[in-house]
Amino acid sequence: MTFEAILQQTVDILQSRGRVSYRALQRQFELDDAYLADLKNELLYVYPQVVDDEGRGLVWTRETAEASTPVAVSPIADHASMRAPHAYTPPYLAEKILTSRSALEGERKHVTVLFADIKDSTELIKDLDPEDAQKLLDPAIYMMMEAVHRFEGTVNQVLGDGLMSLFGAPIGHEDHAARACYAALAMQAAMRDYTEEVRRQKGLELRIRVGMHAGHVVVRAIGNDFPMDYSAARQPTHLAARMEQLPAPGSIR
Repeated sequence: MTFEAILQQTVDILQSRGRVSYRALQRQFELDDAYLADLKNELLYVYPQVVDDEGRGLVWTRETAEASTPVAVSPIADHASMRAPHAYTPPYLAEKILTSRSALEGERKHVTVLFADIKDSTELIKDLDPEDAQKLLDPAIYMMMEAVHRFEGTVNQVLGDGLMSLFGAPIGHEDHAARACYAALAMQAAMRDYTEEVRRQKGLELRIRVGMHAGHVVVRAIGNDFPMDYSAARQPTHLAARMEQLPAPGSIR
């Protein structure tokens, strides 16, 4: 991935989430310290909205002159807003979807459906306060979404402890199945360090499962906030959901 692509994806993360840690950037893009320093310097120089948060990460601040306080917007924090895909789709993907909307409606497409969830999440958080439970689960959800968006899939639903995503629609790719596989591998790779951190600090075993299946769908309509209405999606969706229940935690099926 080029420096410009990493720069743009980092900006998208900051705009959608409000902040990102340096450690998360290194894990997401496999950056060494020198590359991270270059990325940080470029962001701070080019984007006046970006500020350094005491050496821990970057924060996207409000763009009005009178509001200089950091905006910490968690896409998981407001579960009502998470019902609409536009709430968690990076701007560069949203633009592609809306630009090609008229061509997509009514088109039959072969897609790969991917489900991912946190194994036994209810059991993991049963003794935690709601805020602590959210702090535990949110990083895993972020990693799942970032992996999907990295390979230009779209997250259709956030399901509390997991997500459903599509590859090959509405953004078409002939290699949609390979992209879904790469996204699944990226999720599991990103989770390894976090799983170890949770095990060490809380004594909990936080693992994710991923399942996927390919099939045909027809997109009926895409609204202005691009909720996508797919027909004939029942079989690939159901099979992908069942596949996701089969693998052992930490694996893919």
